[in-house]
Amino acid sequence: MQVALYARVSTSQQEKMDTIDSQLAALQAYVASQEYTLFPEHIFLDNGVSGSRLDRPALDRLRDQARLGEFEAVIILSPDRLARSYPHQWVLLEELKKVGCRVMFLANPFGDSPHGQLLAQMQGMIAEYERSQITERTRRGRLHKARKAEFMSWAYRIYGYRSTPKQAGMPPRVAIHPEQADVVREIFGWLLHEQLTTRQIVKRLNAQHIPTRPGRNQVWHAASVRSISRRKAPPQNAVACAFFRSSLRASFRHAILPSLWPLLQADQIGK
Repeated sequence: MQVALYARVSTSQQEKMDTIDSQLAALQAYVASQEYTLFPEHIFLDNGVSGSRLDRPALDRLRDQARLGEFEAVIILSPDRLARSYPHQWVLLEELKKVGCRVMFLANPFGDSPHGQLLAQMQGMIAEYERSQITERTRRGRLHKARKAEFMSWAYRIYGYRSTPKQAGMPPRVAIHPEQADVVREIFGWLLHEQLTTRQIVKRLNAQHIPTRPGRNQVWHAASVRSISRRKAPPQNAVACAFFRSSLRASFRHAILPSLWPLLQADQIGK
């Protein structure tokens, strides 16, 4: 039987940990044990793509080739690798079934019988319910921390700033990153004094080998420069507002805010 393989990981961190390679190794070992026929072009891998969406590059190619009848079955490690949502799983399984392509899950203890399919569907619905519960608890926990000024998600993704996590009884803090702040000043200098376009600024940053934020793209892109140049207000405003909106009484605010003044004045908030 001629088969295809499909594997997926959701995040770039999982991609770096080679979890997709472990999936592929398990699938290839099963194919070899069953003496199925597998061509290299029938191995479909989605690296760092969420299973909550259907528009995935490798999955799209698999669906297109399945319609052409290029293979008889597709082998996947588990149902959640095909899709996170049960309705998405159902749509894909029905689509592949209509074109005569069998779907085989290695981690499926229920089998392919009608009874097994029913149990697998129930398992998918329960897993989806659990994921929605986790998402809701996470959202409420972050909201609670944000109201106490203990959660500042923007601090992790804005170039020019760095965050210090909560430690020794002190709340999390945000400070200007000295090296990145110099780059931001240069960008605004090029924009205002030299009248450079966004693309010209990107070329100059890459030509000078100025590093981007750690863990991000290795080269600068127009969207990154555009995000910096269009920043309407310094993020520290959000910190000050978070402290003021917190449940702390006004009599205690004077003990917290002095630590913010050097940070706020350094960015000239209010001008």
